[in-house]
Amino acid sequence: MALLKNQSMAADLRSHLEEQAVNGYGWVVYDTDNPIDRQYDLLCFKDQFEAEDDAKEYQQMFNWHEAVPIGDLIYQLKELENAQLGRPLPENELNQPNSTLEINNDNMDGKVNRAKQLWENWERQEKQIESLAGISTDRNSLAYKYDFLSKGLSRLSVNPTEDEKLFMQAIKTVTAKLQKQLYPNPLVRMLHRLKVFIVDKPAHLELFNRNKSENLQMLNGQLKSAGLQHFVDNLQNKLDYESSVIELKSLSALNNNNKIEVNVNLEKGKLGSYGFNGYDVALTNENGERTKFTFTADNKITLTEAVNLLQGRPVFKSYENADGSHSQRWIQLDRQQENSSKPELLVYPPDYNFDLKKVLLDNATQLEFYTVANDSVRRGLEAGNRVELQINGNGRYSVTADPSSGKIEFFDSERKPLSINSLKKIINPVKQHKNKETSIIQQKEVQQDNQMRIIR
Repeated sequence: MALLKNQSMAADLRSHLEEQAVNGYGWVVYDTDNPIDRQYDLLCFKDQFEAEDDAKEYQQMFNWHEAVPIGDLIYQLKELENAQLGRPLPENELNQPNSTLEINNDNMDGKVNRAKQLWENWERQEKQIESLAGISTDRNSLAYKYDFLSKGLSRLSVNPTEDEKLFMQAIKTVTAKLQKQLYPNPLVRMLHRLKVFIVDKPAHLELFNRNKSENLQMLNGQLKSAGLQHFVDNLQNKLDYESSVIELKSLSALNNNNKIEVNVNLEKGKLGSYGFNGYDVALTNENGERTKFTFTADNKITLTEAVNLLQGRPVFKSYENADGSHSQRWIQLDRQQENSSKPELLVYPPDYNFDLKKVLLDNATQLEFYTVANDSVRRGLEAGNRVELQINGNGRYSVTADPSSGKIEFFDSERKPLSINSLKKIINPVKQHKNKETSIIQQKEVQQDNQMRIIR
């Protein structure tokens, strides 16, 4: 969620963004590392590509910048306003939980015994070496073990816990024995110790801290791009560099008693840094049915989009082609069999025959209700959202996109399918009664059906 330097600015900023939305602006770029101080800190764009390119350009020169749909930020600011006034959000908005994520992560707060992990890492290394070259006690093998454990002890020497100190003492006993084997001459051994203390250890720590800082900055950017920013705050505590894999988990509650589990595995590469390769998302519906999918980093799908896909709604994504140009494609999770828990990700070609703008206009014409063809509705559907419409005195209705059938689908307040003829019968009597469509039927503010509230 965007940070404000002064929370009382929420109303003015929301009003400013709403004016920009009326003027056709659909995207906002802002600095996520610094609080928003004024309207000029919010850069508005009409085109998604321009917004994303601008954000990338700022990231290269300054702090991390993020491009978000303008409707998302308006909703977040409205939440801040309601919080300041001490009143809850209206019931129909509470049913669409906000996008601020809080973490329920057993691993995140748990302390890893890095010294124990260091020794277990060595045991794995030793088994791999033995499987390739057999058991060896020559000088090179002893030197490799000594170097591996000594550098690990250097890293652990910074603020070790009491439990870690016990394991460190045991490892020091091993390295002391190795040191005597490698440097049997007392004078040579003493000179070696001086070199380690004055030169080797400081140099290793400096390199380690620099690599850790660079790795942390890279991972922060990757997690934020994937919509996993709720893992960022405590990530530094997890980068101990003794674990081969770091596992980050969160559990989230959606409306309709659905739950979302997110699992991110950061794997250590050959050069020692951790890499983000993607994340697993599992959706459990109110009937206990579980659907799981792995989104790779190459998919470039955010967590919000992933949840929309798991709930059966498509997303219109921008992808960079091999020649550097961009093209937009519909993506959708498809289950090969009824109730299959292993869906496949369908990526439609750029020239796929589904013009959402035209489909919306055709439906608006049939309904004689042109709000359906509004750009904000189109953008909401392209983001994978269920867009809600409210007809005064006749309840709430919603619409979703379905590129596989080339149609849009309407639903009633209980989310049961509604034919266009049935909806037209509901709209027309109201229009005849009031005589002005705009005063009768208004589009409810576009909200994401999958915005989450995380259970602690």
